[in-house]
Amino acid sequence: MAGRLLRATLGDSFSNLALEEALFDGLTVPTLRVWDNQRSVVIGRAQLAEFETDLERCRADSVPVVRRFTAGGAVYNGPGNLNWSFFVPKLGTRYEGKLHDAKGVFEAFADVVVAALVQCGVACDFRPPNGIVSKEGKISGMAAYVARDKVLCHGTLLVSADLRAVESLTTPSPRQLDRKYPRSRRTKVANCGVEPDEFCQRLCEVSDLQLEEGALDKFELGTASRLVETKYSRDGWNLGDPFSLDYL
Repeated sequence: MAGRLLRATLGDSFSNLALEEALFDGLTVPTLRVWDNQRSVVIGRAQLAEFETDLERCRADSVPVVRRFTAGGAVYNGPGNLNWSFFVPKLGTRYEGKLHDAKGVFEAFADVVVAALVQCGVACDFRPPNGIVSKEGKISGMAAYVARDKVLCHGTLLVSADLRAVESLTTPSPRQLDRKYPRSRRTKVANCGVEPDEFCQRLCEVSDLQLEEGALDKFELGTASRLVETKYSRDGWNLGDPFSLDYL
């Protein structure tokens, strides 16, 4: 099954996260999106923002907090980060035997990302459940969404990021919360220094998805725009209690 490569970065962090959901909703062929994002803190689907980042500092520094539609912990996006997203139907690729749950999805695409990084000269390993680490620290985390007929696995790769900003804006509050809220874990992070274009090329080769460079279509852009208006630009979605939201 031939797929497509999208080098698709939109104009703000709300739109970029909305596009992830739009691409997943409309998926017909395997798709790899490689993209940058503006300065932002991106929290997991079921997290409580006020306990995963310093909201007062985010407001003062004009750093938006955006909730993604996949699970997992908080990450910092900005200059020096490179985001990768695999959208794959459950059937018709060499991965189909591993795509039944998040554990299998993480294992499958960690293999791809680690292999691509190693070919770029970055020594690293998969650390279950969803981390990729070098000897200096964690260089990428992953999040996933598993539906009946398709999956999304995406992650943020630290290339040359401001590690002080990463650590200070994604250090969770020590306050104990109800177990229903997934919490981020403080961990040592590191940059990998990979060259983005080479990494993208290696990802395409290692994935074995027959990816051809493509562009966003009107349906995808329109869906993303509607999602920004109705969901991703709203404080209720980004900052509210996730278990009181109609979206979940």
